[in-house]
Amino acid sequence: MIALQRSLKPQLNPFRFLLYAEWVMIATCFSFAIMESFGENQVPVQHVLVLAVLSVMAAILPGGKLSYKLIYVGIEIGLIFYGATLGYLHVLPTLYLIVLIQSCFLFKPLMRWIVAGLSFLLFLVHQVRYVQNITLLVEPSDRHLFWMHLIAETLMFGLGLFFVLKLVSTLLSERQAKEALAAAHEQLRQYALQIEELAALQERNHIAREIHDSLGHTLTAQNIQLQTAAKLWQRDPDQARTFLQQAQQLAATAMQEVRRSVRALREDAEAPPLEEAIAHLAKDFQQGTGVAISTSIKGQTIICPRMSKTLHRIVQEALTNIRKHAQASQVNIQLSTAATDVNLVIEDNGQGFDPNQRSNGFGLQGMQERVAAINGTLHLETKPENGCRIIVKLPLQNHPERHERHPGERIEISP
Repeated sequence: MIALQRSLKPQLNPFRFLLYAEWVMIATCFSFAIMESFGENQVPVQHVLVLAVLSVMAAILPGGKLSYKLIYVGIEIGLIFYGATLGYLHVLPTLYLIVLIQSCFLFKPLMRWIVAGLSFLLFLVHQVRYVQNITLLVEPSDRHLFWMHLIAETLMFGLGLFFVLKLVSTLLSERQAKEALAAAHEQLRQYALQIEELAALQERNHIAREIHDSLGHTLTAQNIQLQTAAKLWQRDPDQARTFLQQAQQLAATAMQEVRRSVRALREDAEAPPLEEAIAHLAKDFQQGTGVAISTSIKGQTIICPRMSKTLHRIVQEALTNIRKHAQASQVNIQLSTAATDVNLVIEDNGQGFDPNQRSNGFGLQGMQERVAAINGTLHLETKPENGCRIIVKLPLQNHPERHERHPGERIEISP
């Protein structure tokens, strides 16, 4: 029942000026009917009823199924045809223009042309009937004028059908184009909101990586220093004081990292050279853990700040993981620069782990996200009791058309 009500729901004429034009045409025919009725000495009731029904139907168009629309147009054509065959009111067939206007709102282009052709054929039928009724009343000397007038009238009606069809079709196309443009504008607005949300999410992830890689590294080292100092306090107070001093230095470093992170949110902070940054990380690591560490940097090139920062954070996170989990006695860092890429290798002789049993933590995930952001690759080689090796390759030239891996892509791990 609800579906039937929706299918029968009427629609209004989308262009008010066309509705007013239809009413003007109907009112003109009504005035002609009244004037012709003076000679007949009777009121044209049937004509008035036909015109009244057509005026109401002009204001309300059917919606729903095609069959309802065909019935609607058929009723209108039937009323006009019936009114034109009542004996007078020769101008009534021009109301087929109204039917054509409404068919443009109801049907697709092919059906509109069919209605236009049917209206023209019916108009010709009325013209033939008109000629049969009035030819005998025309003087032979005036018949050529009559035929010229009749042919001109038929041509004008045909041109009227053509121009009305083109006009209304153009108006509908323009209206649909505006609606499509408005829909596209709204879609673009939604896309802009999604991009804004995505940018905010990426920035939050960036901040989370910065806090984890910088402040997290420093606090982890400080925690180990304090634990070591607590263990040595009773046995060797002097050595415990050394670890406490290192913890104090790490606290100062943590404060600097916090200030640097806050400043990075406002502007790009000027970072130290990569060689100096790696050397500083290696020195702090060896002082804090006593683990021997060697660094090897080969090749000379100008590395962009973004790549330099990525390599620095990867080394920092790798050393933090070694400090916390590896139980290693030797760490080796190798950085080499070729013509097309930069290669970083970080390996230790620690206890390693089984990659099939241990899930990637946030540190490894952060490394992968940083590497993927600049189209690099990260390869992890590890197995129990055989240490761990991280191999990173970053291209020196990133083309805009090059595919970027999604941040959620898994790290390639080899046991």
